[in-house]
Amino acid sequence: MAKAQTLRAAFLSVFAFAAIATVPAHAEAAGTIIIEQISPMDQYGSWRLATPAGMTVNRKKDQVKSINAVEGQYLLNVEPPRGAVTTMRFYDGGTLLNTTEGTQISFIFSGNGTLRAEISYRYEGVIIIESSPPGAHFELKGPQGVRKTGITPATFTQMPPLYFTASYSPLPGCLQPKPQGRILRPNAELRFQADYVCLNDIKTMNNTPPPAGVPTPEAMTPATKRMLDEQSRANVQLFHTINQQETVAGSTVYITLGVRNVSKTTLNNVILSEQFDLTKLSLPGALPGGGINRGNTAIWEIPQILAGQSFSVQFPVKTSAEMQEGEQVALTARIAGSDVHAPSGELLTKVVRVGIVPLPATGKTIELMFLLLIGALSAIITSNPINRRKPIVETTVFKQ
Repeated sequence: MAKAQTLRAAFLSVFAFAAIATVPAHAEAAGTIIIEQISPMDQYGSWRLATPAGMTVNRKKDQVKSINAVEGQYLLNVEPPRGAVTTMRFYDGGTLLNTTEGTQISFIFSGNGTLRAEISYRYEGVIIIESSPPGAHFELKGPQGVRKTGITPATFTQMPPLYFTASYSPLPGCLQPKPQGRILRPNAELRFQADYVCLNDIKTMNNTPPPAGVPTPEAMTPATKRMLDEQSRANVQLFHTINQQETVAGSTVYITLGVRNVSKTTLNNVILSEQFDLTKLSLPGALPGGGINRGNTAIWEIPQILAGQSFSVQFPVKTSAEMQEGEQVALTARIAGSDVHAPSGELLTKVVRVGIVPLPATGKTIELMFLLLIGALSAIITSNPINRRKPIVETTVFKQ
């Protein structure tokens, strides 16, 4: 019995050895590859590493990952965060072996020691923080823990494409600007500008004479004066007036349109427009000040308006002869531009209206009736001289 068990154990041992011998042999992992991501903010990419033993994927976007590696060829593909410029560096201990700009690289690993792949991200976005007057403290904040502070003017480079908010501290004797928030596009430039409105500035602005054709403060309505007094972040003022609000069909009225830069910085690429109803109103083909007619809108593209300066035009507007008594039509003026913002109490859109009133007693219809009546009376007088004065005395057509 014991002899049989001994023979059986020997047989199993030989079978197991033979089975192991038939399995393909793989080189045992003797080395290590460490892949590390470096970013100026808490945001990392994903990557895939093709190895002789298969594929390793970092879907969780881990900052550091260690991989047991054997001898052979490897392919590393990186998917960086949005807008990031990628650089890959390979180190053997403290020795730099290779530097690659891009998101893909193929390399051969000896299978011994430790190879460290460093994936670094950088951004080429630029943010400029300015104020008028300068010297204001500010805080620039974004997601992912991005925060910058300083004194205007300031410039920050290598900024990621995120939504940023700029907040400004108050200055003595001035109103504190509201926080501004905008998106920085990938590898682009974003500019924040705060215009402090101080008490002295408001007085100077009110004492500045308006451009020709623009109504003076004395000629403004009480509502307009209150609106000017309530301004807290003066940047532009829109002037939009009409010489008469009532007219007869087919006549011409005159519009004065203007914009004034009431800040302390130059405004660039300002667009001034006047929108109207083409079926009711018509503007001249050649507009003053370089204006262009585009359908139902007249547009003035102004390259620059210096601080304290103005741009204004006056042009005729003809009403349609088909407009009916009591009918009103509106003209809408607008200001737009990359540097233009709406101050508190001021509008970037203003509307004026013109209404149609009845024809006066000397209108064409009355004149025609008068001529017809004279003709009829002349015929009666010629045929009956005895009753010559009676029809003229008794007629009441002018009283009806």
